Amino acid sequence: MSATGPIEPVVGFASAAAERGPLALEALELNKDFHLGRHHSLHAVRQVSFSLYSGAVIALVGESGSGKSTVAKLLAGQEHPSSGSILLEGERVDLSSRRAFRQYKSKVQLVFQDPFASLNPAHTVQYHLKRPVVLQQGKSKRQVEQEVDALMTQVRLTPAEQYLAKYPHELSGGQRQRVSFARALAARPSVLLADEPVSMLDVSIRLEMLALLDDLCRRFQLALLYITHDIASARYLADEILVMYAGQIVERGPAEEITQQPAHPYTQLLVASAPDPDNLGSTLRTGAIRTGRVPEAASTAVEGCPFSPRCEFSEDRCRRETPPMRQVSPVRSAACWRLEFVAPQALAGRQGSKGGTTG
Repeated sequence: MSATGPIEPVVGFASAAAERGPLALEALELNKDFHLGRHHSLHAVRQVSFSLYSGAVIALVGESGSGKSTVAKLLAGQEHPSSGSILLEGERVDLSSRRAFRQYKSKVQLVFQDPFASLNPAHTVQYHLKRPVVLQQGKSKRQVEQEVDALMTQVRLTPAEQYLAKYPHELSGGQRQRVSFARALAARPSVLLADEPVSMLDVSIRLEMLALLDDLCRRFQLALLYITHDIASARYLADEILVMYAGQIVERGPAEEITQQPAHPYTQLLVASAPDPDNLGSTLRTGAIRTGRVPEAASTAVEGCPFSPRCEFSEDRCRRETPPMRQVSPVRSAACWRLEFVAPQALAGRQGSKGGTTG
């Protein structure tokens, strides 16, 4: 047991991003199951809860197959949750009608990973931007042209006339993604969901694109969900990081704390696997991880810690009982039965608080 006292389960969640601005979008105990047959289901998302705040960036981090993109599709209305709720500006979202879905899409926009696949190759840049402006804003022809020019300036594609008549295949990867950002902004949303927005771009321009995302978020007070497998870029961009594994949130907290002193063994693995410019010859910088199999996607098992097959600290309880989120600090928590042994340094500065506030 830690010298600071027992670690109690977290009742609510205190968000490190809440101070940025008002609550925009909230996910409450979202679950998504895909039925693969009479007796098999894929549990893609399990009991996922978090909040997005205006002007703040929340990063959802995890390996491929962890359920990150499914969460994005649920929030975008492209998939319907098996259970749980989504609240937009405090109101429960019901997308049963076309009108409700259109109104919701004017507030919540999704930017896809591959800009070449998300843009219609048969249409010009101008068409891609004019159409959402007309549909969502209903402006006159002159106003639409002015709005399109403003969008191009906002994503730093200037002069606009140099790009508007081009087709997607005539643009570079970075230029196409900027057009995707502009198209999302055309609806004047309050929430932007960015699913691996820089992973398919050249390394040389990724930092530039992240800086653009950060600028758009702050300038337009967007609530931004940044989905990535790269915890290093999440540290650069995000106010708060949510670490996801096998459909569950296993750790959450301020980006700097998560990356400097990861508490959950899986977060330790992600941080240790990230390039370290100060120690290029290192492999895993933690001894707490052993190689093991990733849980099968079609597994029907819902008990126990999903990371236990890969965790050096796992014991019988880890394989039998699913750990709850447990307090590391007032704004940080992790789902691990053995935090006292896995992350003693992270717990050393823990406050005496035993609960959190819903955020």
